[in-house]
Amino acid sequence: MRSLHRPWFIAALAFLILGFGRGLTSSFGVFYVALLDSFGWSRAVTAGVFSAVQIVDAIVSPVVGHLLDRFGPKKVAATGCALLAAGLFLSSRITSLWEFYLYFGLVCALGFSFVGMVPHVVLISQWFTTKRASALGAVYAGTGVGILLLAPSIEWLISNTGWQHALEILSLIIAVVLLPIVWLFYATGPHMHHRGEENVAGNDWTAKLALKSMQFWLIFLARVFAAGGTTVIVTHQVAHVVDIGYSRLYAATIFGFMGMTSTAGRAVFGYIADRTSKQTAYTMNILTTVVGVAALVLASDPSKPWLLYVYVICFGIGFGSRAVIFSALSADIFSGKGFGAIFGFSVVSVGIGGAWGSWLGGFFYDVSGSYLVSFTLSTVVLLLSDVCIWLVTAPWVARYDQRLWAKDVSSF
Repeated sequence: MRSLHRPWFIAALAFLILGFGRGLTSSFGVFYVALLDSFGWSRAVTAGVFSAVQIVDAIVSPVVGHLLDRFGPKKVAATGCALLAAGLFLSSRITSLWEFYLYFGLVCALGFSFVGMVPHVVLISQWFTTKRASALGAVYAGTGVGILLLAPSIEWLISNTGWQHALEILSLIIAVVLLPIVWLFYATGPHMHHRGEENVAGNDWTAKLALKSMQFWLIFLARVFAAGGTTVIVTHQVAHVVDIGYSRLYAATIFGFMGMTSTAGRAVFGYIADRTSKQTAYTMNILTTVVGVAALVLASDPSKPWLLYVYVICFGIGFGSRAVIFSALSADIFSGKGFGAIFGFSVVSVGIGGAWGSWLGGFFYDVSGSYLVSFTLSTVVLLLSDVCIWLVTAPWVARYDQRLWAKDVSSF
């Protein structure tokens, strides 16, 4: 068993587990269209369920971080699998909107949080101190594979068996495949107490001190902008393409291929971040993503399918690989015995950004009848995110945090 508990074996398992969970989350747009057809709810109120998922994640992530520091990734991720399986099964039985919000917007949301980004970033940070961004990139690549496989598969299941049976099948897979893998093989890494690169000679960061750090809040704000700009697109991409004349299966299949490009993007940007700098890699990521969003905006009818391919390639390369850079940058600065709690607080930003992004996308559509305003907003906030990341390395920010250490040294 000891031979199995090697860093890259753990990374391979994390690739599978995180890939399924994140791929399922990102495939919400496929269920979104099916639920609109079944119940006739407004787009804003239906997309609001995904906003609820983001809000729950924002609230729960710090709790997940504290639980990780206390119990380790194995127990936390196993709990997440159980919650997610239960939530999906209950969601297959809904007959009203409040049930959907309760079972998917709360129970599934808890499952996503317990088996999502926070536990896996902590897990990989415990197993890797060098090539951390590359390892995180490889693990996050599982999200791309998850999208590639799950988006068209879910649409096929919905078309042939109904959305209820699709949810039941996904619940069964989690219960009988993913949960046993987590319980049998996940383990705390040997570098649990390794200090971040910015603090090799000092004491470990605590959540209390990190919450006073300007670096923490700049990264936090950058993630709010990035999550909001991304979720606007992810939630409404299938609906937009169906609106302009493509079939739902075609749209789901095309966006499923985004998983392929996003897989490459995660690996590539992880490598670039290790070879150059996190900031340089992030700017390249944002510019690539903006090109993709522009292509989606220009796609107004089925006469120019090549625009969808430009979107899938460029947005896909950027999609999700931002999380690789964020996670690696956070671990470089804050890793140590309190990193779980610190990263948990940091990921609240994803819930905040994702919640308003998903809801505003539907709101502006309901008001204007198109996604032009929503997709333009996505571009603006993504660019603002890049500005924040560069400010993290500004000399005056570093000086502020150095004074913070001097003032709070007695708290360690």
